[in-house]
Amino acid sequence: MTHNEKTRNLVILTGLSGSGKTTCLGLLEDIGFFCVDNIPPQLLKDMMSLFEHMDAQKMALVVDARWKQHLDIAKETILQYRKTHPEVALKIIFIEAQEAHIMKRYALTRRKHPLMDGGSIVEAYRKEIEFLAPLKEIADNVIDTSNWNTHELREALKSIVVWSFESRLRITALRVISFGYKYGMPLGADFVVDTRFLPNPYYRPELAPLNGLDPQLEEYFSEFPVVSDYIQTIISMLEIALHRYEEEGRDSVTAAIGCSGGKHRSVFLSEKLREFFSTEGFSVYVEHRDIRL
Repeated sequence: MTHNEKTRNLVILTGLSGSGKTTCLGLLEDIGFFCVDNIPPQLLKDMMSLFEHMDAQKMALVVDARWKQHLDIAKETILQYRKTHPEVALKIIFIEAQEAHIMKRYALTRRKHPLMDGGSIVEAYRKEIEFLAPLKEIADNVIDTSNWNTHELREALKSIVVWSFESRLRITALRVISFGYKYGMPLGADFVVDTRFLPNPYYRPELAPLNGLDPQLEEYFSEFPVVSDYIQTIISMLEIALHRYEEEGRDSVTAAIGCSGGKHRSVFLSEKLREFFSTEGFSVYVEHRDIRL
């Protein structure tokens, strides 16, 4: 295969300070990406053009608010590049975390926020959200790292990057996230499905310590027709959406399935979606965000 025949993968990594961008950049480097951190917004176009003349097939560029500029110019550069270079698999990944978690991380590390010019960290955090808004608008994936440790973040990013690029130019892929409402809703989901009205195994002492992956939960849920009816309803909805998105050329769809704690009902239903859509030929990735909490 010649150089030009290989698929070229380009990641634009952005997001909030303290949310885990350094961890993400390290992971991208580990899986073979040529990485450049802290690109000035005005030089992004030049760096993306340089990629066309490099031997590297995978490059990741970090563009964020450290230059203390609004990023409208970066947004326009990325959109124009995507339009003029359809042969390049371009993925925009936005990393963020909730305010309280960012404050806690800065308190632990005692580092200075890059936008904290005499004000408070809270003010810097909110200013950064404003600066980054143009890039968040066009992000393919928004990752909220509030409740994740470093290992979980690396695994999630790896699955997004590898899975997304491998499924490019094939059928639209489905990403399913099970979560607990008590820990907050995942950001960036195309569909959010609430399962809290379904029978809850938490109230059976012998089932409470288990999770939705346990065969005993399958037996429990089989007692309630409403569960299978609801699963079929969700499948029907996602089938329509996935086929329509495929016609529009979209490469992935994210469905978030929530219950109270993210351990029983949401996990069980997410696995049922994996089971069905995998047999239908879709690429399916399932992440159980809160199963261990």
